[in-house]
Amino acid sequence: MTADIILGVLSIIQQILPLLNNSGTSINAIATIVTQLEKWLPLIVQEIGVLYGPVKNIIAALSANPATLAEQQATLAVIDAQVDTAFEAAAKDVDPDAA
Repeated sequence: MTADIILGVLSIIQQILPLLNNSGTSINAIATIVTQLEKWLPLIVQEIGVLYGPVKNIIAALSANPATLAEQQATLAVIDAQVDTAFEAAAKDVDPDAA
């Protein structure tokens, strides 16, 4: 159930990402999204099989957005690494031969 809720919110975030530019409103929205990804990280890791793709897409879009501040870029890099690590660990659980 939790994964479904987060997946729904992530879907909405993905829809608004193309609308974010260098305006003050966009900078605030990006800050909020990054903060929420940080807060949700334990749940994202727990449901990595379902949430990996949407989270990676959001991280990529925010990382490419010029309105994303350097501090936010650093936070996104940390989240990205943790998501990748969780996904790789989950893949090993499914396929023990996966490297």
